[in-house]
Amino acid sequence: MKNFFAFLLLTFVFLFLVVFGILYVDTLLDQDGIFSEHAIDNYDDCVKSEGSVILESYPPQCRTQDGETFAQDIGNELELQNTIRVASPRPQEEITSPLTIIGEARGSWYFEGDFSIRLLNSNDKEIAFTNATAQEDWMSEDFVPFRAVLNFKAPILSTKGTLVFEKSNPSGLPQQDLRLYMPINFGKKDNSDQNNNECIVTGCSSQVCADREVITSCEYLPQYACYQNATCQRQTDGECGWTMSSELSQCLGEY
Repeated sequence: MKNFFAFLLLTFVFLFLVVFGILYVDTLLDQDGIFSEHAIDNYDDCVKSEGSVILESYPPQCRTQDGETFAQDIGNELELQNTIRVASPRPQEEITSPLTIIGEARGSWYFEGDFSIRLLNSNDKEIAFTNATAQEDWMSEDFVPFRAVLNFKAPILSTKGTLVFEKSNPSGLPQQDLRLYMPINFGKKDNSDQNNNECIVTGCSSQVCADREVITSCEYLPQYACYQNATCQRQTDGECGWTMSSELSQCLGEY
């Protein structure tokens, strides 16, 4: 019986020492900032932290009170800036659907005047795809402007995503693959799933009014300029189209 009580006592002392040791080590780690709930390990957390300073640089950098510096993730934009440049959207920008994408790329980035753009969610799963189209002659070594319209449905559980600009690679050789990765944030507004009630301006020269993206050839006709100030909306027949105002009618009549 005495041996039994001695065993219980030793077991109790052992458990007490184990629990005490765990709590003591956890306190030390927390004091050193390890495993702390308030540990800062990225740019976003730094921006939200009291006393942090945003440095004037690109990519943007944030410095904590403790002197740690974190740079904002902008993908590999700087590595490819002499090959492809995206004017809109910009890294970490909030995007909504439909998204108009504009920029410029070297002629070697295109094939037959096109290249692919993919939108990935936070798990790198593709949720949308479109083709960017050269707005000028792409058979050039210089930068050639491009335009694309991307319709998508934003994820519900995450606000993070990535736009992937893929260099056209008709050869299929892996060594010819090249991609620009741009981190983005999904905005709250999403017009891509509203029973097609919204009309958008699309086409290579923004000359088409439709309820979804339309791929057209890229020859530019003078009358397309008439649509710059025209209204694109659903007409009485239920179809999307340009509202024929007197100004638009007169402009088109000149051609």
